[in-house]
Amino acid sequence: MIKLKPNHAIIILIILHVVGLSATGMGYEFLLSLTPLNLLISLLLTLSFHREIDFRFWMYIGLVIINGYIIEWAGVTTGAIFGSYFYGNNLGLKLDDVPLVIGVNWLILSYCSMNLVHLLFQPKHHLVQTWVIPAIGAIFMVFVDYWIEQVCSRLDFWYWKGQVIPLENYTAWFFFAFAFNFLFQKLGISTGNRVAIALYIIQLLFFIGLNVWLL
Repeated sequence: MIKLKPNHAIIILIILHVVGLSATGMGYEFLLSLTPLNLLISLLLTLSFHREIDFRFWMYIGLVIINGYIIEWAGVTTGAIFGSYFYGNNLGLKLDDVPLVIGVNWLILSYCSMNLVHLLFQPKHHLVQTWVIPAIGAIFMVFVDYWIEQVCSRLDFWYWKGQVIPLENYTAWFFFAFAFNFLFQKLGISTGNRVAIALYIIQLLFFIGLNVWLL
């Protein structure tokens, strides 16, 4: 059995995203229907390099994926959380009009952002660790979401009413991102996953690149 090294996994992630960016930019947008597969491969590759796989780790994964879906379901159903929007078809199989993979997206962004925050900031004070670190991670997550939102309809991911992205979307994103990151911190999930840090940067550059290609 071949065991991947972190650098090999990072190269695979780069290739996946470069192919997706190039294909979309050249008009092969049908490949966007493979987005759920891309997300799942990215998640599995990244989590395979997590250092401490224990009950807390699985609890974090389960709670973020399940609650990520529930939040989006409530958002689509009520229009009162993020604003009025609905999902397209490129995020795959849906349950009650919400893609099942959407919880995976929340998990990837939370996990990768928190690994990046811990690389950049290593505060000793308990209050800073508990509150500031999750908040910085939430800012990182909202920053990625900002670039996704600009091209979401072109990618057939989701559509905003009147094609206007409401401010409440970003405030809600920050709130829930903070909650997931706070859970990460309180459970003491281990960090230092180089692949997770690389994936955050790769996804950010991917969506910035899509903005350049498509807008």
